[in-house]
Amino acid sequence: MNADFLLDSVLASLDTLRYSGKLLEESDLRDAVQQGLASHEYRHICSSLCEELKTLNQMQECVSRISGPEDAESFQLELRGFLLELNCPHTTLADNLDQFDVKLLLLDFLLAELMASRLMALRKATAEEAQESHGVPGNLGCILKTLGMSKPPAHVKAEQMFSKLIEKTKSVLQTAPSGHISPGLVAKTIPEGQWSAVERMNDVLTKEYSVRREVLLTRCDVTIQSFKWSDKAKNTVDQFTKLSQVNRDKLKCVALVTIAQMLAAKEELLVVHRTGAEGIATSSIKKIVMGKVPDRGGRPSETRPPPEMPAFRQRTEAPPMGRRDGGGGGHGRGGHGGRGKRVQGGE
Repeated sequence: MNADFLLDSVLASLDTLRYSGKLLEESDLRDAVQQGLASHEYRHICSSLCEELKTLNQMQECVSRISGPEDAESFQLELRGFLLELNCPHTTLADNLDQFDVKLLLLDFLLAELMASRLMALRKATAEEAQESHGVPGNLGCILKTLGMSKPPAHVKAEQMFSKLIEKTKSVLQTAPSGHISPGLVAKTIPEGQWSAVERMNDVLTKEYSVRREVLLTRCDVTIQSFKWSDKAKNTVDQFTKLSQVNRDKLKCVALVTIAQMLAAKEELLVVHRTGAEGIATSSIKKIVMGKVPDRGGRPSETRPPPEMPAFRQRTEAPPMGRRDGGGGGHGRGGHGGRGKRVQGGE
């Protein structure tokens, strides 16, 4: 597998897992992988990934932390048993840790397994919470659990239950700091007869913004496609497509905004933050300092005035004889010597 592709895959996985170490830059990651077990960062991340995998999957095998490359033999022995219990398809992965591609492949495999293990643990926890709610619908069960309320009796009416929920919510909000929750955007109560109109308006807006999202996504696809036209990308088109498609598949054309979300919207949504504000738009590319660029000018104060046109002068010399501009004294067809205009077909 191509090393550049593996580097991009590992960096993307580290970002997905909210890794906060020193290997978020490609150059740092490449140096650490190149050093292998001699690098403290490489040893630390491998051990940390194995420890979390052992905890989430309740594994028997483990990989102990090592202090340096002198413990490489014991590390490879434990790693071999650990990968075997994980059913790793790369059977000789622990035996070739002196190769750059193999060390990258080890990181890529451990990161992928950790993402899958975290997802499975989250689903298991969600299923257990659903069972603890004793048949209460999901969202309602979460509300009851958040407010610290017990399951309502089976014979209770919906109006009574929601009245209790509103009363409990108001009492909890009174203990919150002032301004902790901004007022809602929908301040008035919607009459019962207008809910159908609200639903129709929501359907129209959903279609409208779905079209807008489709236009933006089409522009995104065209931009991504343009990167494939360069000579450098011709040999890695498949890898580039695979990496870009991971995030592209998450973007959907349908803009799903429910009426419940509209009712829950707060006034803080009306505050538009500048994209350049600190903490709003952070990107690793902003850390790159551009070198000196040539001055292209363009400042109004440096604009030169247009050249002055020569002053107008009355012509004093007569035009040369024989010109057909009407000033030849009767020698031309349009001269002043003729008595009248010549008519087609006349003598």
